[in-house]
Amino acid sequence: MDSKKPELVKEMFNRISNDYDKLNDIMSFGLHRFIKKDIIKNLGFKNAKILDLCTGTGDLAGILKARYPQSQVTGVDFSPNMLEIAKKKNPRIEFLQADCTQLPFENESFDLCVISFGLRNIEEMEKAISEIYRVLKKGGIFINLDLGKPNKFFNFFLKPYMYLWIATMGKFFHGDETPYKYLAVSNETFPSPEELIKIYEKTGFSNIKNKNYLFGQIAAQKTYKVKREM
Repeated sequence: MDSKKPELVKEMFNRISNDYDKLNDIMSFGLHRFIKKDIIKNLGFKNAKILDLCTGTGDLAGILKARYPQSQVTGVDFSPNMLEIAKKKNPRIEFLQADCTQLPFENESFDLCVISFGLRNIEEMEKAISEIYRVLKKGGIFINLDLGKPNKFFNFFLKPYMYLWIATMGKFFHGDETPYKYLAVSNETFPSPEELIKIYEKTGFSNIKNKNYLFGQIAAQKTYKVKREM
C-alpha cells in the first residue's frame, strides 16, 4: 500500500487497531513512550486546552493528561476502531472522530496542538497544518513528532529497520506485513524536518525549533502561532 487516500488509510488503521499498541512497543523497543513524554515536558500549562491529532489509541493524549492534569485534553482521529480503544484506555479524555483537514472546532480554540506519527498519513498535509494554525490561539504551540531524515551513515541502519524489522514484526504478530511496509514507504516521500519548517513558516508559524532523537531517525518540531501582519 503506497496510497494516502483517506479511506484507504482509515481502513488500514481500523485493521491494525487491536495490535497497534503491542507492535509500537516492540518496534520501538518502548522508546516511543520516552520520546512522547520528552516532547511535551516543561510547557508551563495549568488550565490549558490541548488537542491531540491523529491520536490513534490515545497514548499521547494519556501522557498529556498525566503531565497536565488540570488541562482539558481532546483527542481526534478518523479511525473508529482506534478511538474505541483510546476511550477504554483514557476514560477522562474526550475523543472525537474527525478529519484533520476539516476540524470541527472554532478558530483559536486550543493552547497546544500535538500530532505524533500522523502527519505522514495525511494526503493533504498542508491543509491539515493550516487547520492546526486556525484552531490554535495566538501564542499557542504546535508540536509535530515523526520519523526524521538521518544522514547517510544512520540511514544505513534506518532502512533495514523500516523494511525488514518492522515488516517482519507486522507479519509475525499481525499476520499481514502490508500496513507496516506502508510505514517504510511513506517515509520516503515525507518531507524532511527542514522542509517541514518551510511549510510551517509559509503557514504563519514562527520561532520553530527541531529536536532530533536517535541520531535524527525521529524528529520533533516545536513552533508558535503568531498574529499575521495584514
